[in-house]
Amino acid sequence: MLPKCLGFCGRKQYPTVIQELCHEFSLSDIEKSTNNFDRKRIIAISSFGGKVYEGCLQHHDGSQYSVAITRLNEDDEDIEGRDWFEKEIELLCQFRHPNCVSLIGFCNNKKEKIIVHEYMSNGSLDQHIVRGGDTEALSWRKRIEICIGVARGLHYLHAGLKRTIIHRDVCLRNILLDSHMEPKLASFNH
Repeated sequence: MLPKCLGFCGRKQYPTVIQELCHEFSLSDIEKSTNNFDRKRIIAISSFGGKVYEGCLQHHDGSQYSVAITRLNEDDEDIEGRDWFEKEIELLCQFRHPNCVSLIGFCNNKKEKIIVHEYMSNGSLDQHIVRGGDTEALSWRKRIEICIGVARGLHYLHAGLKRTIIHRDVCLRNILLDSHMEPKLASFNH
């Protein structure tokens, strides 16, 4: 006689693979995090035309942390039909490397397709190489350390996953810097 649970005792069942791999946020959580997509929270425009917002989420202990929330172009009428969104999330869920931006979760709510990433407080490398405003010049030592970190991230994409990933858009704006000025590759959607 087979047990009732058929081997799934204690395991939660997920309707899709991406819901099993990473956290799905509700649209209300995202709206609250971005103050209803306040224009003042826009930190970038993504490579596919969507806006990137700085959001604020809470850990289970109540402490807050910043995230980058990429909202796909909300004016696109065909956004519901884009199956690439789920493939993108599935791909990003697999990345586990200190030199690749980590996916935190996503929101898939009717016409809203949103990706939640870790927030890089020092912006992109182009803001530091092509200096302007407040950024101070990077030392040559720091530039070499950043190059080595980017090379490690690319090596991981080329050799550290089951399927080889070719980035296809390695440029200064797609190399983000965390609070310790460590580089992380971003924009894997090409």
